[in-house]
Amino acid sequence: MKPGVYVHIPFCEQRCYYCAFTVAVSPELTHEPYARRLLREIELSGFNDAPETIFLGGGTPSLIDAGLIETILRAFPSTASEISIEVNPGTLNAAKLERYRHAGINRVSLGVQSFHDEDLQNAGRLHSVADVFRDIESLREHGFTNIGIDLIAGLSRQRFEIWKQNLDWIERLLPEHVSIYMLDLEERSVWGKDRSDIPDDDIFASFYEHAAERLERAGYVHYEISNWARPGFECRHNLKYWTGAPYRGFGVSAHSYSGSCRSWNTASMAEYGAMLDEGKLPIAGREELTREMRLDEAFLIGLRRVCGFDIWSVAAELDLKYPQQWFDRVCEFEDAGWIQFDGKTLKLTPAGWLLAGGITEELLWPSLLSTSEATR
Repeated sequence: MKPGVYVHIPFCEQRCYYCAFTVAVSPELTHEPYARRLLREIELSGFNDAPETIFLGGGTPSLIDAGLIETILRAFPSTASEISIEVNPGTLNAAKLERYRHAGINRVSLGVQSFHDEDLQNAGRLHSVADVFRDIESLREHGFTNIGIDLIAGLSRQRFEIWKQNLDWIERLLPEHVSIYMLDLEERSVWGKDRSDIPDDDIFASFYEHAAERLERAGYVHYEISNWARPGFECRHNLKYWTGAPYRGFGVSAHSYSGSCRSWNTASMAEYGAMLDEGKLPIAGREELTREMRLDEAFLIGLRRVCGFDIWSVAAELDLKYPQQWFDRVCEFEDAGWIQFDGKTLKLTPAGWLLAGGITEELLWPSLLSTSEATR
């Protein structure tokens, strides 16, 4: 199976109030040294596989010079059928888009977050709704036929009427892909320290349920809890994460997965640069996946996919026998209307999508492996 490649470009113009990712608010003069070190990491890694997908994420990859993007992509074999780049509205121009096309980029993920200027200002975003419309028009003019729009449900002081207008704009613009993320606050973010203006859980649920209904009526396929696509435009790179396929990450804080081992780079920009300058790979940690970890991940990613997963394939791979009490719990969740199980495929219902984390935990606890072994 061909791997996916993820490349982390950490630079941002400023940190959004909800953000806890590894980003760097740094001057332009730091971009080229980072790209040079990133190329050094690729060289030192010995990675020479032919990737099926490449995803340039961040941060704001569109903030750096398009020539650096071209140089980074040339470091990999030109085999990828899908090359995605994350873009913030207001950071594009015609020259960049021409170079993106020349470099092979064929999928653009636009971080819109809201079609309401007040929402954007409250969230610390620097772009305006006018920037969004201008960039989408420019992307279409330059021949991009695979555009994704990211929205965040539950921004500070966001009202349901405004959320409905966000979906109105999706129906008018008809991007090929839509991602809707429920606001998830971490302590490192500004909003994580002050949650006073964040909508409560019932409001979150109404936002999500309304979006799911509207997008289905508009012809989108709901294929992962947070993701919808027009038929044939599912994000092939992200599907690798959700199906347990291998991927290789490059850049500060990037993660890699081989199928049995996971590793991650340092999240410190200073340490990332220093290690590469010394000819060392910037790996901060590595773990071999135990049988229990593989089981947890099979359920976690399997239930995030709307199609669910085959429980017997997991059982065969991990030499697992499901005890009767586990099937009893499945029946309880079926009766509650949260999951569907046909004897082979286990999946969440629409009522279960917002409860995915809790349902997954309940289906795995007590440890399926320990209860399985106790019944043998």
